[in-house]
Amino acid sequence: MQINQTGKMLVEPRDYRSFCFRGEGRANFVISARHRLTGVRIVWRFAKARKSGLLTVKARSELVNSYMERIVAPFFDEQYLVDMNIVEFDTIDVHQLAKIPSLPANQKIEKFEDLFGLPDELSFLPLNTFQRVHGAVILTNPKRLTSLQMLDATQLPMTIADGMHSSTITVEIKPKQGFFQNHPNVNVPHCNNCILQIEKSCGTSHFSQMYDFCPMDLFSGSYSRMHKAIHSLFLVPHRNLRIFIDGNQVHSDEKPLAKEVFSETLFPRNEATSDDLISALCFALSGNHSKKKFRLRDSSVLGQILRAQKVDEIGIVQAHAIYDRMEHHVKTSLLDKGSLTRVGLESILEQKSSENDDILQQLRRYFLAATMKDCSIMISLRLLQSCSNRRPDVIRLPNGRLFAVSIKIVDLDPKTAKNLINSHARFMSGVKIIRLDQESTENDRKFKPCI
Repeated sequence: MQINQTGKMLVEPRDYRSFCFRGEGRANFVISARHRLTGVRIVWRFAKARKSGLLTVKARSELVNSYMERIVAPFFDEQYLVDMNIVEFDTIDVHQLAKIPSLPANQKIEKFEDLFGLPDELSFLPLNTFQRVHGAVILTNPKRLTSLQMLDATQLPMTIADGMHSSTITVEIKPKQGFFQNHPNVNVPHCNNCILQIEKSCGTSHFSQMYDFCPMDLFSGSYSRMHKAIHSLFLVPHRNLRIFIDGNQVHSDEKPLAKEVFSETLFPRNEATSDDLISALCFALSGNHSKKKFRLRDSSVLGQILRAQKVDEIGIVQAHAIYDRMEHHVKTSLLDKGSLTRVGLESILEQKSSENDDILQQLRRYFLAATMKDCSIMISLRLLQSCSNRRPDVIRLPNGRLFAVSIKIVDLDPKTAKNLINSHARFMSGVKIIRLDQESTENDRKFKPCI
């Protein structure tokens, strides 16, 4: 890896092995690879154009990195955050790497050169998106693309993994909004997430069945309710849960595991069960080490996410109403993903004396909280034979089983007014569906209330 003139590292993909597709969000493709010398597995996040679904040459890695450092990081303990570096690639190399999302799930490409034999049509960065003809010469612009590079969160840190021989199980959970918010003229007993899930399941053909997951249970601080929430995601994951074994995805909405084979897939030697895994997740996410005095601890990953979410004091309905009343130039500024970073966290959280300024700050706090409501938690666990010392990164279940644990928060991207506009339309559609359901007799109603 070289350092270029701008101070960024220039990645040489030929120094890596075992390339695979790690996942796709609304704004990114994530590709994983293992360094051939160090053995460390990392991921690269490449920006995606929303309209085309292709990789974009207009990557905004600096913007996302600055948002993480200045706005997001102060809310969380360092142990929960992933160190990110901005790196550069030769664009023609990214064209090759962008073939990986087209491959079947879990397929590994051992060497970078193996990608050259795959058809160019597979690439999510087609050659014609960054090449133009000038006379008889093909010009490539830009020659370099930036990406965010970080450690692969499906791997346990080396200090935890030493001396262990069982597989690493990584559970990715999108916890969503963990507190109930009242909205003007929205008198339905359902939380934000459940309203949006009802809209997705009933208003579209996106999901074939509803699930029983409710963030109110996950954030409740009650062991039994947390267990119920995670178990419901194991059964019907939607886009809120994925499970990996040693970096290979084994359970997701696209390809779910059958309930009957869950335990034997996760623990093929019958050394533990899927219920043990759910118990370990309850302890890890809540910050507890036993069921005695079980609660959601402020220092836990869920406790810190919840605190960050609660900077939003207005909710989606009021936020949309405020945005609607804004002058055109203010609306335009709130469509910019860099707007919160420029204002700064201290100013965003400060209460303003002017009513107009305070209303704008409330809206900015809504956008900040929206990041925290749409993040993902990566919990990597490995079953231990024994552990002589009491360690904060080891969980002992009531039945004596031990799990080493590492937790990271990912997908902490800036949100803008575009997210608000789209989500509000879906939210109100979900409210309408619930109101129609409430007109049915109590026995015929489809949707269980959250409160």
